[in-house]
Amino acid sequence: MVQLVDPWYDTLTDSRTDVMLSDMQRTIAAEARLRRKSQLTLPDPVVQAANLGVGDRFLVEVAPDNPDTIHLHRIRPSYAGALDGVYGGVDDYVKGERVTWQR
Repeated sequence: MVQLVDPWYDTLTDSRTDVMLSDMQRTIAAEARLRRKSQLTLPDPVVQAANLGVGDRFLVEVAPDNPDTIHLHRIRPSYAGALDGVYGGVDDYVKGERVTWQR
């Protein structure tokens, strides 16, 4: 089941301009089922709307006081590892720091 949801206006029009909303301006809600080995397949409409691709990484978040709500946050590759190597190799950095320690 795929549902286009407009939480602000029942008739899928923008109440400020009374113009029909495009699909990208509405929230897309689609059912997904958890499979064996805790695998979850995202429905195609969600994948397309979010412009997701194979290998994309996500942070999955659930609060103990609200276990029925699960948040999925994409980890953008443009941020992940963006500063890798800025301070040289990790081993070199640690050795340099240890030299400064007083004994």
